Amino acid sequence: MSSATEVTFDASDGWPIGAVLRTPDDRSQPPGPGVVTVPASRHERDAWTQVATRLTQQGITVLQIDVRGRGASAHATPYSTMGPAQRRRVALDVSAAIGHLAGVAGVDPVRLGLLVEHDTAADALEAVAEDARVTAIGVLSARHPGRVAPAVEQRGAPVYGLVSIEDREGLRATVDAYLAAPTADSRIDVFRGLGVGITMASVLQFERPAEQQIDDRLAGWFNDVLG
Repeated sequence: MSSATEVTFDASDGWPIGAVLRTPDDRSQPPGPGVVTVPASRHERDAWTQVATRLTQQGITVLQIDVRGRGASAHATPYSTMGPAQRRRVALDVSAAIGHLAGVAGVDPVRLGLLVEHDTAADALEAVAEDARVTAIGVLSARHPGRVAPAVEQRGAPVYGLVSIEDREGLRATVDAYLAAPTADSRIDVFRGLGVGITMASVLQFERPAEQQIDDRLAGWFNDVLG
């Protein structure tokens, strides 16, 4: 079980970011890890709710953000109308989210994780490339391999990559992220016929319910790596 709270905080350029903070119900334990989830540009924070709920069952606090121009962070400028330079400022949203989560009571600020997908993955990974607080990264169907792999290599944290083989662009970027990460604790799962990003979780759930589900895979891995 967990509790959910609406929160807001500002990115460094002043853009207000809306998010949901999910905390484990048992707060009697010592400070535990936390994870920030970052949706792709076509998704909003609710896309990560099932994964976030599963993470909190492992005692992990989760901050589900909406990136600028989407959902609770939309404001006056939709993401769809932004130019490339404006879109890359999603990195500021992620930096602010990591800082906010690190300051939440009950969260160990040096045991943080990041979950990213699709076209915002590179921005999110670049945001934490020099942030030693982030010690585990989940990457789903990433884009921009030329940006993703260097950011992962610079951060030096283990990566769990998940991608479906027919998504050739995502396969390349996600595999590159996995190969750029330390060998210890890193993992990659390559599926077939699941589509792109966190959508893979719902497809697997409905079409292959007997298989281990993506939310269980992610929760187990983050729990193992973040301890």
